[in-house]
Amino acid sequence: MKLSRRAFLGSALTAAAGVSLPGFCAPSGAKKAGVAVQLYSIREYIGGRRGKAAGVGLERALADLAKIGYKAVEFAGYYGHNAKALKKMLDDNGLVACGTHVGRGEFSPDKIKAACEFNLGYGNSLIICPGGGNFPGKGQDLDDFLKMLVDYYNKAAETAATFGCKIGLHNHTREFELKMKDGTTYWDYFFSNTSKNVCMEQDVGWTTCAGADPCAQYVKYPRRAPTLHAKENAGYLDNGHRRYAPIFEGILGQPAKFNDGRTVTPVNWDALFPVTDADGVAWYVVECEKNAANLKAVTESFKFLQSKGRC
Repeated sequence: MKLSRRAFLGSALTAAAGVSLPGFCAPSGAKKAGVAVQLYSIREYIGGRRGKAAGVGLERALADLAKIGYKAVEFAGYYGHNAKALKKMLDDNGLVACGTHVGRGEFSPDKIKAACEFNLGYGNSLIICPGGGNFPGKGQDLDDFLKMLVDYYNKAAETAATFGCKIGLHNHTREFELKMKDGTTYWDYFFSNTSKNVCMEQDVGWTTCAGADPCAQYVKYPRRAPTLHAKENAGYLDNGHRRYAPIFEGILGQPAKFNDGRTVTPVNWDALFPVTDADGVAWYVVECEKNAANLKAVTESFKFLQSKGRC
């Protein structure tokens, strides 16, 4: 996601996701991944936004998602609810949590214990970090930063494992575009040097946008991905600068539209499905960058996956 989500996450207390759920790390040839939704996709529908009508609240939103057909949700903030309340809302709607998104600070030695305890309080065990905290600041050396980051994640993963939890990293485009002095990409260095307890949550929309092959990542780094973000988020390069679609509904299976009339081919879902099934991915987590104030995009995206026999 973009910077807006990093700000949205803020310093929210962590929680998260279905490492212990049926289907996680199942052997090759196991059942298809389930279909979940990232609650960031409908953040305004849930909580409203300053200057606009109030949202419907988390409890009502979870009920609506269950009616669409979703079986799990991934959190990005908890709207003021404690773990006990979250667990009840999920149970009441026949849902489970398959993950959460938090800031990198939640993996620090003084916070990781509380993060895991909160997670387990509503039945979840996977904590994923997207966002700016995973990138060096201005003037910082990338090689030195990545060595620090790998050590940071490895230590946090070791502590999380004592609680039965896992942590992980979620990508945007920069993980594929930034390169170390020897030409190794950020992405490859990170996943080549972190423990297998550090999970890979690939956002296949951003991976495609960066010009990388989503399928290849499951071959290079197998059995590390309990979840993936199912999203369309295409872009193109123009004079060396990446430009994103200004007219884009963010609905799975629909090509992005540009204001000059061009379209960009969507993610190759038919190629992706068998690769992720073989790898044991447990959840396709739908994420939509637009329509956060309503259920349009998450409904249409569910229908797309349903048309592909995924739910």
